[in-house]
Amino acid sequence: MQQLNEQLLITFECVSAIGTSLQLTEMMEHFLKVFSRKTGALASIYWEYDKHTQKHKQICFYGKKAFQDLLVLPSSLTQYDTITFNETNGKYLLHVKIMDDWIVFIFDATKAEMDLIQEIISLFQAKLENAVCACKNHLELIEINQTLERRIEEEVAKNREKDKHILQQSRLAQMGEMISMIAHQWRQPLGSISTVAASIKLKIMLNRFDYSTIEGQEASKAFLEEAMSKIESYVQFLTRTIDDFRNFFKPNKQKESITLSQLINRTLEIIGKALEINGITINIQTHATTEIFTYANEVTQVILNILKNAEDVIKEREIINPNIQITIGTEDAWQTISITDNAGGIPATVLPHIFEPYFSTKQEKNGTGLGLYMSKTIIEEHCGGQILATNTPTGAQFTIKLKEG
Repeated sequence: MQQLNEQLLITFECVSAIGTSLQLTEMMEHFLKVFSRKTGALASIYWEYDKHTQKHKQICFYGKKAFQDLLVLPSSLTQYDTITFNETNGKYLLHVKIMDDWIVFIFDATKAEMDLIQEIISLFQAKLENAVCACKNHLELIEINQTLERRIEEEVAKNREKDKHILQQSRLAQMGEMISMIAHQWRQPLGSISTVAASIKLKIMLNRFDYSTIEGQEASKAFLEEAMSKIESYVQFLTRTIDDFRNFFKPNKQKESITLSQLINRTLEIIGKALEINGITINIQTHATTEIFTYANEVTQVILNILKNAEDVIKEREIINPNIQITIGTEDAWQTISITDNAGGIPATVLPHIFEPYFSTKQEKNGTGLGLYMSKTIIEEHCGGQILATNTPTGAQFTIKLKEG
């Protein structure tokens, strides 16, 4: 009865030592300490199987170091547990297999005592295996989470690079259209400069000024000053146009305080003349004048893209009395820009897909399908706003929402 009580007590103590931690080394150090003390083991060691190297490695040891070199793995790794006797030193070795791992104990005991110890271990063998399995699963889960976080970071970085690449593609795709817009913008001032120069040349050739009199000299001077002032004004306009287009293609992003009216005016300085030549009337209604802090250059690109799409559809459908309505307003904590054309709207089958990358209805015109996708990316991800597309009774309406302040 006493032997049974001791056996139950040792079993209880050992079971209590199992599962005290999800760290395998910490848990096994505690278990080896408790079991060795209760059973009188001189030393014990835990050999863990490494799947990568396919070898066993020592992860914890308890007991007298003099016996450490004796605690080796069994000659056969297939047996569940074995007891061997070392005739050289008169000690028993007990090998206990835990899945692919091994625990090795050394005892100074009798064979009967070793049989009892082996029987005690068998009582909690399954619990020990479950605890070891839980520790390894916990470690594997941590590694998976770390790997997943790293992969997420890598994918986010890749997506950012992809967006930068697509943005550049989008801008390059618009360069041809930009050159056309520059031509429209420059045609009038260049023509005016040519007219002023011809006028100066004509008056000189016809001797319209009598330089022998003070009045003639003064008239000539006044005429030349006025002509040079006009040329200077036209040149400044040309320079400002170049700056507008150069800023549009700058890759860097800088926030600035600006009103939505100023954003619209910047955009119309680029595309306004092209719309005018195509007979498209622009109506602007402004109900909000508070400045916002945003990436003005990128928002300008979005507005320009929407206006250019409207121009293309109006020309394609040969709309009579074409017009584009631009309304600046507020909605809760947002400032809004609504751009509505009278070209008949977006087909219902197309509307859900217009913000998808590489989706385009302009294949015959070499459309890239990047404009509206990048517009959505710019407004929602870069500027923290929203962009929506709907149909009105007259045509398509795009609404840009940007945070106030």
